[in-house]
Amino acid sequence: MTQSSRGGDRAALACATIIRNRTLAAISGPPSAAVIQQMTDEIHACCPQQTRFKCRRLAHGWTVEESIEHFHAMCDRENVKRRGLTERSWREWEAGARPDRDYTDLLCRLFETGPVQLGFASDYTPEELRSVPSAPPVLDLITVAADEAGAHAEQAEASELGSGALERLRTQVIWIGKRYVSEAPLPLFVEMRELQERTRRALEKHIHPGQARELYFLTGALCGLMANVSMDMDRRIPADTLARAAWTYGKVSGHVALMGWARGMQSSVALWDRRHSDAARYAEDGLTCLQAGSGAVRLHMLRARSYALLGRTREASVALLQAADVRAAGADELHDEIAGEFAFRPAKEHYYAAVTHLHLGDSAAAIESARRSLSLYASGEPENRSYGCESMASAHLAIAHLMEGDRQGAESAMAPILALPPDRRIGSLGTTLSTGRSLLSGRPGGEHMARQIENFCSVGLPQQARRAISDRSGQ
Repeated sequence: MTQSSRGGDRAALACATIIRNRTLAAISGPPSAAVIQQMTDEIHACCPQQTRFKCRRLAHGWTVEESIEHFHAMCDRENVKRRGLTERSWREWEAGARPDRDYTDLLCRLFETGPVQLGFASDYTPEELRSVPSAPPVLDLITVAADEAGAHAEQAEASELGSGALERLRTQVIWIGKRYVSEAPLPLFVEMRELQERTRRALEKHIHPGQARELYFLTGALCGLMANVSMDMDRRIPADTLARAAWTYGKVSGHVALMGWARGMQSSVALWDRRHSDAARYAEDGLTCLQAGSGAVRLHMLRARSYALLGRTREASVALLQAADVRAAGADELHDEIAGEFAFRPAKEHYYAAVTHLHLGDSAAAIESARRSLSLYASGEPENRSYGCESMASAHLAIAHLMEGDRQGAESAMAPILALPPDRRIGSLGTTLSTGRSLLSGRPGGEHMARQIENFCSVGLPQQARRAISDRSGQ
């Protein structure tokens, strides 16, 4: 088994455990077949790379060995001759192989369902005949996490509680921040939330003040990462709540780099929410915490973009120049040592510059900056190659080409984006490409590319997230 498949198994198990525990806590007695089906659908939406057969097992809470035991017990109960079912065969079916007709029948009996629900057959029933209206979502995992973080941050602000056993927690926070650069966000959110719950529990122990500061910092860093995931899922209100919590934890721990980073996150949320004055204010406030280093570069770039959108052209240009001057003047623990998703390397700086140049109406400069960003991502270390930022650089390169009337250049820039799987089509990417679709709508020959963008945006991470993390009323 490869390292990536083991990571996928761990993420799927973590996601399934949360969904199963939440669902079972809301019902009395054992789950019905309908509840098992609902959990299976949620697990599959959270981890679409896993087969429905495997998701069904996870919904029951069984290991592979336990599943085989249940299979043999079912055969005995129903007076069916036992088969020589092996763990290897079961795992092959979970990996996508299809069992023969006899085994399919027995597995359907075991799970009390049909072959379509186990992923062993296709359903060709028209959509309008098989879709069942679902209850509207009442709560969801992201909103709950944001509320929990906000409430706990308020308590932390006036508290001196602390924790122990920091080395492992710190290592896990660093590792999950690095994985975020290259892995799909939704399964990682499950891990982040569980890890943050551990840092909160640690804060309830009797610890030294220095340990408390470290734990508040780690809790705040996880708030920041979850704010990023929320933005990837197009959930701006929870993202803002989590970013504010990160700032509060930074203040309590005395960690100015986290405070500055969190203000940058709030600025980013405000930009996508079209609150451009708020975005500029947050970035300016962040610069009172970080005056030098890559963290300050990020804040200057956010300030430049805000000014450009406010029509303050001269100030935007000055902010771009200031960003170029401060990188070498300092470093900090969060942006440069922990790094990962918190890093702001030159490749990301050039992507941000491309966005600002577009808002300033300088498509030629935007093309130059976007190309420089993509070149740096391609030639840099693989572990620093952020698929999200690289895709956004490509999207803005496509927009710049369209502004120049170069449809061929736009199509070339779009090619790697269209190849992204749905679980990596972050919300901001769809929003950016919608601009490209608008630019194409009135241009001769642009219909095909406009349709490609429309199809791309209709199936992405925000849509998957809504299916995966919503609670249902009455469960």
